[in-house]
Amino acid sequence: MPNLKSKNILITGGARGIGRATARHLLSLPSQHRVFLIDVDAAELAYCAESHLAAYAPRVSYTTANLRDGQAIRQAIAAAADFLGGRIDVLMNNAGIVRSYFTAGNGTMEDPATADEWAAYIETNLSAPFLVSQACIPYMKAQAAAVEGRSEELKHGERNLDEGGCVIHISSFRAHISDPNCEGYGATKAGLLGLTQAMAVSGQQWGIRCNMISPGWVSVKHECREGDEEVAGKLGKKEVAPHEKEVEEARMEVWAGNHGEEQHAHQPAGRVGRGEDIAEAVEYVMNAGFISGQEVIVDGGASRVKKTP
Repeated sequence: MPNLKSKNILITGGARGIGRATARHLLSLPSQHRVFLIDVDAAELAYCAESHLAAYAPRVSYTTANLRDGQAIRQAIAAAADFLGGRIDVLMNNAGIVRSYFTAGNGTMEDPATADEWAAYIETNLSAPFLVSQACIPYMKAQAAAVEGRSEELKHGERNLDEGGCVIHISSFRAHISDPNCEGYGATKAGLLGLTQAMAVSGQQWGIRCNMISPGWVSVKHECREGDEEVAGKLGKKEVAPHEKEVEEARMEVWAGNHGEEQHAHQPAGRVGRGEDIAEAVEYVMNAGFISGQEVIVDGGASRVKKTP
């Protein structure tokens, strides 16, 4: 049975890609969720919130922030809490450096030039989720207090843990498998697993659950303004509304055109992932009150494929 309770949701890295697809999915649900987006790309973020998600305008807002700056994080979370009425139900820590490989110097950890790149991975992919979560605790504790205040219901075992706060870290199946020269990306995505487990244990004192979703190869190149323009061009329009049937079909055509049959065939599920696959996993986890401290791998089975001869 679907959960129809309206929730206040904060998504970092919400301007494009998985973040944008998740925001669109959650806003489209009958639950009437409210969503606040944070991203460092001001132009793309404004387009996402004001144009792509315009149909949900009363329930979506945004601010720009560099999540490598602690003060900027605190200011952004305060802005989110203000829009969301002082209560944050769900935090999706999605922002991060998405490039998997070192690019500085000769592109290997042998080259000292990669040291700065390593630091950037740590600050963006691991420290930022910790600091954003930390800044959200005061606004998530309000949820725990509301649940604990229902003493009569608690006596009868009716406590529903999905009413407490929920943190979801977006990691990667590269937390478990790797290509050469992915130390920065792989280490930080694996680090999120340790952070998830520790936060799940610590979070119980505030009624906060914490879980991690690890996408595999999810193609979201089209989840941006340029992708929308390509979709509009296919339909002979200047602008498109995201949930019109013909728009969704055209978006899938654009997505499919980004891959060959060989790329789809590598996935046991028979295709490369879409942003909607992760959005649906987020929807499930944020409503699953008895799941905490866990990793949900959404990779079409790719990480289970034996590659050695």
